[in-house]
Amino acid sequence: MTRNVAQISLFVVGLLVGLLLIGQLRSQARPTEVSSLSAQELSQLIETLSSRNAELRTALSDQRDTLREYEAAGPVGQSALQVSREDLARITAFGGLAPVSGEGITLQVEGDLDSIALNDLLNELRNAGAEALAVDQIRVTHRSVAVQGPKSLLVDDQPVGRRFTVRAIGSPDGLLSTIERPGGIIAQLEQFIDASIVATQSDDLELPATQVDLTPQVAQPAE
Repeated sequence: MTRNVAQISLFVVGLLVGLLLIGQLRSQARPTEVSSLSAQELSQLIETLSSRNAELRTALSDQRDTLREYEAAGPVGQSALQVSREDLARITAFGGLAPVSGEGITLQVEGDLDSIALNDLLNELRNAGAEALAVDQIRVTHRSVAVQGPKSLLVDDQPVGRRFTVRAIGSPDGLLSTIERPGGIIAQLEQFIDASIVATQSDDLELPATQVDLTPQVAQPAE
């Protein structure tokens, strides 16, 4: 819209310049009227026309500069908007509000894990650099915690069976070396709990968005 305003202003200034030139031509076409003016009056007329021409040239130049500024500001504004959209997409994705994809590891878990064991496993993956986690089709967020339900484990109120899959997006080498190291989380769980955990590298994992409402109930953005 601002660009249209500048173009209209430019047109108006151009129209005024044209009208002035027409007026000058008409005065030249009436030599009798001009010749009747005194030398002082002719001098004043020339001075007035020159002054008006200078003013119109300045106004025309200003409008052209303004138009160039609008044209330059357009791509800059679009670029800033694109950056903001990309930042928002990253925040929502890795906050759990949108699906994510990437390389990482997959853990096939089978056994009698209790809520403490599952929480320890998820926390170990976080500490190892996991950027996004999911238990089966349950996206794990900062508010997710495993609890013992009446019949099975629950994560975000969703049941988790005796056999389940944990997917973690992050550096495969870093994640594997952390959880498979001697005395690491897998060794500990297999030693103290009747469970089997098999970790493999995955080049293309896809994790769903959380189904939990993450809207804060108390916290408000600080001004």
